[in-house]
Amino acid sequence: MEDWKNELDTYFREQKATKKEIKIKNERMKKAIKRFTQDEVIPAFDALKKEFKKHKREIEVDFKKDWAAILVKKNKHKEFVYEVNVRIDDGKLTASKSIYTINKKGKLKLRVEGKIHNPKNSSLLRSVKKEHIIKDFLENYKDFMRVK
Repeated sequence: MEDWKNELDTYFREQKATKKEIKIKNERMKKAIKRFTQDEVIPAFDALKKEFKKHKREIEVDFKKDWAAILVKKNKHKEFVYEVNVRIDDGKLTASKSIYTINKKGKLKLRVEGKIHNPKNSSLLRSVKKEHIIKDFLENYKDFMRVK
C-alpha cells in the first residue's frame, strides 16, 4: 500500500527535473537569439545604414528580443522595410525575413516572407551570417525598388 507514496514522490521529482531542464534550454535559446541579433543582424543593418546614408536615404533600425527591422526612407517617406525574425521550429532556432514595401496608397504592405538566402540554403541560425543578411537585403531592395 505504501508504493503509491513512492510512486507519487518519484513523479514529482521527475516533474521538477523536467521543468529545470526546460528552463535551462529556454535560457540557452534566449542567449543564442541575443548573440545572433548582436553579432550578425545589427552589424549587417549598421553597415547598410552607413552606405545608404551616402545615397541620401535615411535608415532606422529597431529590434526586440526575437526580431529586428531596418526601415529605409527617402525624403522622409517610408520606402522599404526588411525584418529578420527568429523563432523555434521543432526545437531548433531559425531565422526568416519579412519584406514590406509601400503600396499605391502609401501604406506598408507585406510582399515577401521566407528564408534568408545563404550558401547552405538553411534557415538555421548558425547558417545565417552578417554577409548573407546584407546580400539578401540588397537583392530584395534592388528588385522591389527598381524603376518600372
